[in-house]
Amino acid sequence: MKSVGIDIGTHQVKVVEVQTLSKGFQLTRAFTKNLSRATGTDLELEIIEFLRELSTSYDPASTRFVVGLRQDKVSFRNKTFPFADRQRIQKTLPFELEEDLPFSVENAIFDGKIVRVVGTSAEVLAAAAPKIHIAHLLDLMKSSNIEPSIVSTEGTAFANLFERWGDSVLALPASVNSNLLEDEGAERQNRSLRVALNIGHTHTLVCAFDGSALVGVRTILWGGKNIADAIVQKYNLPPAEAQKEMEVKAFILTTKQDASFEAKIFSDLISKGVRDLVRDLQLSLLELKAEFGGEITEVMMTGGASGIQGLGPFLTQHLEVPVNKLNVLEIFPNVNFERSDEANLRYGVAIGLAIDGLRKPRNPALNFMKNEFARQKSLIKDLWTEWGTVVKAAMAASVLFCIWALAREQVAFNLDEVSSELLRSRAREVAGLSARQANEAGVRRYIQDNRRKIADIRMIENLVGMNSAMDVMSKITTAIPDRNSMPLQLTEFAINDANVSIAGYVRGGKNLVDLLQRSLTSVSVDGRVHVDGIQPAVGQTGFRMSFRVDRNLQKVTK
Repeated sequence: MKSVGIDIGTHQVKVVEVQTLSKGFQLTRAFTKNLSRATGTDLELEIIEFLRELSTSYDPASTRFVVGLRQDKVSFRNKTFPFADRQRIQKTLPFELEEDLPFSVENAIFDGKIVRVVGTSAEVLAAAAPKIHIAHLLDLMKSSNIEPSIVSTEGTAFANLFERWGDSVLALPASVNSNLLEDEGAERQNRSLRVALNIGHTHTLVCAFDGSALVGVRTILWGGKNIADAIVQKYNLPPAEAQKEMEVKAFILTTKQDASFEAKIFSDLISKGVRDLVRDLQLSLLELKAEFGGEITEVMMTGGASGIQGLGPFLTQHLEVPVNKLNVLEIFPNVNFERSDEANLRYGVAIGLAIDGLRKPRNPALNFMKNEFARQKSLIKDLWTEWGTVVKAAMAASVLFCIWALAREQVAFNLDEVSSELLRSRAREVAGLSARQANEAGVRRYIQDNRRKIADIRMIENLVGMNSAMDVMSKITTAIPDRNSMPLQLTEFAINDANVSIAGYVRGGKNLVDLLQRSLTSVSVDGRVHVDGIQPAVGQTGFRMSFRVDRNLQKVTK
């Protein structure tokens, strides 16, 4: 099956085709249509012509088309429900969101994305979109001869790059946080949030993730067009040429040392435009921190305008959070088209939309094709067309599994009888156990007892020939110069296994301590004597030394 994600922007239309494999999926093709910036151009007509041509390349019976509403046309709220049933949540959404929405609930379509389930409750990312925007998008697709399977959103589609969308919704026991129902803030404190930015032509998508789960979405009405417009005003260039200059040459200097005057002027122009984005980003990050009671640990960015050179360090400096570029295509192992820098910046949302078409009912995609916008085809027919082959294979597999299970049970029973009889026979013949003890427990006790005996014997053998402490002391006494050459007084002499520690005084200076150290190297097993401390005093010098000796321990082989 193929899934085609169509990301309709104000500057480009991006299309990504995804095809399922026996294990996983692959990104097979990607297309981009640059929209005209000439005054008076009908962009919708241009989009329709492109999509009509695209639709002729696919068989509707084996292809899912997925489109997304612009994020600024959708309202998101993070809500907690005292139940986790998806149908009940869907019915409750209009009442939960009624006071939070800037438009009437009668004129909106609702859907929810379950973030996680804790006990019997659920954290849900609830979404609402005005019907007028959904109807307009569906009319556009109808004019393009495309019937979409899913109408999603940019934010939830973009989140597919990070989420484990192929798994079931994360379920945690109620003990993880017993205050989930009483206080939503108690659940959301101490969260470490990652933020992903998709900086487009007219707006920037801000997605917040707790782990790999999307918990919040924001939209900032700032994009590459703001920079292009600033270039138009500064240099009196045509809009199309200014856009190209922005995409190819835009930069922000990290240091102005050794830069030309023209480069400084151009960098200041770009950075001045980006400051508007910084201001709105700071507000969005503060909102996320306040809502979820956590900290922003990382910011990732992609999208066409994220290709501005030096943008990452500039944002890092002003946001005080590490900001790094996201290489979208590096996330996926199977990519059949060129992994260019432009493709990495361009296709994030389109890939996410295509992945929405692969989601399973256990963790479905956000879809606004409900109520009057629902597909008119027979549900049973659609299900059988999509899952008929799987159902047939599952039924055949079930029959084979039942046969295998019965045969396995019989074989296992026979093997158990044979092994039990063989165990009893060997227990009597080899271990000499009585008939009462000739069972599995008796054999285990017999083995454990003999292992303990063997361990004791090996321990004793390991100590055979071990030098005594007196032998070690004799070697040390022989190695030390006589009292006339070295007046020595020991205050401590300790032997612990192969470790020897001595302390005392010599009547003389540090040179006698050095002489004593050199003398003891002949006794040390590795030729090293560590001087742990020297304390000069009147007429004598205190010392502490440690070294290792050979106790002649015998290693016993198995």
